[in-house]
Amino acid sequence: MIKRQHVVNDFFPEAEAMRTAYDGKVKNAYQQTVHWQYFCEPQMYTYLRTVPQQVIPEALWGRFSQHLKQWCIDHVGLIPTGAPNLHLMVNGCTLGLHSDFHNGTWGFVFSLTRWDTRKFSGGETLLMRDGVPSYKKHHVQGEVLYELVPAQFNQLLLFDDRIVHGTQTIEGSMDPLEGRLALVGHLRATSPVVAGPLDAAAARKTVFEFHRALAEPVKPYKDVQGVMTFRLGVGADGAVESTTVLTDNFVTAHSGYEANEDVAAVRALVLEAAAKLHFAAASGPSKVTAAVLLPLPDLRPIEISIAHAGRPAKLQESLKAQLKQGEALGFQVDVQGDGFAVREPLAGTIRIEPGRIVASFDPPMWVPSQRDHFQAALSENLGMLAKYGG
Repeated sequence: MIKRQHVVNDFFPEAEAMRTAYDGKVKNAYQQTVHWQYFCEPQMYTYLRTVPQQVIPEALWGRFSQHLKQWCIDHVGLIPTGAPNLHLMVNGCTLGLHSDFHNGTWGFVFSLTRWDTRKFSGGETLLMRDGVPSYKKHHVQGEVLYELVPAQFNQLLLFDDRIVHGTQTIEGSMDPLEGRLALVGHLRATSPVVAGPLDAAAARKTVFEFHRALAEPVKPYKDVQGVMTFRLGVGADGAVESTTVLTDNFVTAHSGYEANEDVAAVRALVLEAAAKLHFAAASGPSKVTAAVLLPLPDLRPIEISIAHAGRPAKLQESLKAQLKQGEALGFQVDVQGDGFAVREPLAGTIRIEPGRIVASFDPPMWVPSQRDHFQAALSENLGMLAKYGG
């Protein structure tokens, strides 16, 4: 089970090929064609970033993306929120202290830095420790307050996105071959994932009923917050045969990750309810991976309806092209009759009907700001499609 933070060494077998591709792109200043964004918020952030496909060949990037996503589903029960950014940090670059709970549940840093032969100081990921020392009792400094995680080559670092974190200021070379290079992104819940013959739509419905049934039992524990992910082993008869917790970042603001009676009570309550679930019968055993966010979020499906005056067939083609481009943002879709079945970031459908575009998605285990951002961005994109696509 993963809690708070986790390091995976030797994460991707082709990391050396990724780094070699980067070196080839930037080693000759007169020939390099990478378009970097200089991201500078004075006294907070200073670094260069780009989309990874600017540097890494498409086929290689595809293999890395699939490896990352599958590892995250298998071990964390979450998925990346679209493509990560490629960060380059050279002399003077820094990431000031901040938290990212609006962006995801877990943050990740995949390092392509030649750490053992680096020619700079700084560059470690700084993770603040839980708790605030008492000014009456403690004289503390340095790593009593925080932990520094070196950006070792081919290392994947995961951490709770609520943890205050940053990156130590780089002091050293301005050469892009000698800087700190890393892919940086976030993970969050998707709709329940089914592996096996169990009907996925029916399984999702069972999990959503489970979420709704938790509303009353968890009411007394208003201070508990966070996400738990778990994998259920489901027999052919639909009964839950095993429950494996993948991640658990239930905490209270007061206790953090220290032992807490309310956290323990909620954890037991959730797992007991999950173990009692009963799914539809199937031709064999299945696995169901799901998440619970506390406080429970809005449990209504996301519903969007946009009026249009275009030709449905033309809008269909325009939407298909738009969703293809959206794969970089985490959308995974299949054509389904007169509409599209969306698998990620949430299970749902988008249909072109006479006079309107209709989208419907599962209720996500996301904090309200993440849900609001997704709904607003999709509404805006579908609105543009209705106006210009048909």
